[in-house]
Amino acid sequence: MRLFVAAALAVCVSSAPALAASRATALAAPSPISPVAPSEALPEAATDAVRIGMRRETLPPGGKMAEHRQAGERYLYVVSGRLRVSNLVTGEEQLVDAGKMAAEQPGDWHVAEVVGGDPVTVYVIDRTPADAGGAATATASTTNTASTVGN
Repeated sequence: MRLFVAAALAVCVSSAPALAASRATALAAPSPISPVAPSEALPEAATDAVRIGMRRETLPPGGKMAEHRQAGERYLYVVSGRLRVSNLVTGEEQLVDAGKMAAEQPGDWHVAEVVGGDPVTVYVIDRTPADAGGAATATASTTNTASTVGN
C-alpha cells in the first residue's frame, strides 16, 4: 500500500516541475574537458507552485460523494469495491474497479457513487494551483483546500 501511495503522488507530481521551483540551483561553469553547448543547457524550472492533498475515504453501499468541482486535477484510486464517476457537464462516466484509477478534469462538476453491494474505499488525490486559494474544491456546502507543496 505504501508503494501505491508513493506511485500515486508521483503521478500527480510528475507533471508539476514546479515542486522544486523555490530551490534555486547554481550551475557550475562547464569543465574545459567536456564543454556543454548552449543548446544542451538544462531547462530552467517552472515557477508555478501546486498544492497536493490526499485523503482516504470509505463509502457504504449506495453511498456517494457530494457533487463537486475543483480548480485542478483530481485522481480517485479505488482500493476496494466499484465506483462510478460521472462528469455532470459532459455526461461522461467512468466505472472504476478495485486497483484502478479515475481522473476528473478541473472546472467540471462531478459526482462519484458506489456501484453494487460492497463498500468502496478510495484515495482522493487533488493537485491544484497554489494560487487557487480557499476555493480549491467546491461542493454544495463546503470548501476544501490542500497543503502547499513546493513553497
